[in-house]
Amino acid sequence: MSLRWRTVAAVVLVLALGSGLGLALAGWQARLWLREEMTGAQRSGRLTVERAFADLAHVDDRGRALASLIYAFEGDRHQRVMLLASDGTVLAASRPAESAAPPDWFVHLLRQTVSPLRLPAPGAGGETVDLVPVYANDLAAVWAEFQDLALVLMLATVGGAILVYVVVGRALRPLRVVAGALPRIGAGDYTVRAPEQGPPELAALGRGVNEMAERLGAMRERNRALEEQILTLQDEERADIARDLHDEIGPHLFAANVDAAMTASLISAGRREAALEQLRAITAAIAHMQRLVRDILRRLRPTPLAELGLASAVLDLVAFWRARRPEVVFETKLVDDEALPDAVQETLYRVVQESLVNALRHGAPHHVRITIERHDAAAHVEIENDGATDTGGARGFGLTGMAERVAASGGALDAGPTDAGGWRIAAVLPLPITAEVEAA
Repeated sequence: MSLRWRTVAAVVLVLALGSGLGLALAGWQARLWLREEMTGAQRSGRLTVERAFADLAHVDDRGRALASLIYAFEGDRHQRVMLLASDGTVLAASRPAESAAPPDWFVHLLRQTVSPLRLPAPGAGGETVDLVPVYANDLAAVWAEFQDLALVLMLATVGGAILVYVVVGRALRPLRVVAGALPRIGAGDYTVRAPEQGPPELAALGRGVNEMAERLGAMRERNRALEEQILTLQDEERADIARDLHDEIGPHLFAANVDAAMTASLISAGRREAALEQLRAITAAIAHMQRLVRDILRRLRPTPLAELGLASAVLDLVAFWRARRPEVVFETKLVDDEALPDAVQETLYRVVQESLVNALRHGAPHHVRITIERHDAAAHVEIENDGATDTGGARGFGLTGMAERVAASGGALDAGPTDAGGWRIAAVLPLPITAEVEAA
């Protein structure tokens, strides 16, 4: 059952219970009223009969006076009056007013037991006057009012149900739109928007759905940008490796090949010392190529970080770039990294690595300062250079990648120009609370 119909059913149930309670209370009041009405009519009839009895001593025709008394109650709604002889024979009786009889169950619920009243007439005749209650007329009047009240309550219940159905339907219309928008958002359509209207709760729900769709769309765009960044970095890394292989290892391989051919010629000619000299040249070339291969592998995977720690890995990275850019002065201030978690060390190393790549490739700096410190429960890294690194106001793939990596570790990244015209990148990474610190 839908929420709309559940609300209507609940309202109808409440109205029905209220109507039933109202009818029960009205029935109880009618029952009390009926008893008061019957007893009051009986008291009034008794007074009338007693006054007539008081005048019997002054009338000439006793029988006629008593008959006139009985006929005075003709058409009475509440009681029937009868004149009985001394042997119980009915001498005269009044006829009460006639009305349609209500249902038996209604009579059974409301009828009160009011005993008939017998009044002996004064004198030697022995006649008696009986006052017998008549319930039919009063019950018929109550039944008519009960029907009118039940009809009014029924119409109020039906009208209230219709009104609630319409009002709730209009109020829940934004909810139906939100329910239709959520599957589309789940399917990847983040352009869909929910209406921010209706009751405050539903308007807030619509705003929440729209904000969620916007954030999911932004996350998808960031993921696409990161995927493009990864592909770009892969291409750049492959190009660098290919260039190093071509410029560094290629010539040495060619030289080793030439030396090997010359060594064979010298050995054939019996020139042993010259052949040994060529073999030493081949050995030196091979050693140089081995160092180049280790450098390339170190760039692909920072093995010193896992083997020696963060400080050694950063120093090794600085040594790599110092060998290729001897005109740049590198200054380092590194923290004792034994207490830093591995994930934090990895993030710090990647920030330093990407910052150096950006600075040396695009900024042409003369001085680079690297600082890694620990303050309280956070690790701080700062890379500052005096190069003119101008991004034109846009965040490149390198900065985006660093920001995403730092944010994944729960930290914050700040990048921007310095007052001296250089460029500064700083990151703060929170450190997990150790058991010793927590106990303290």
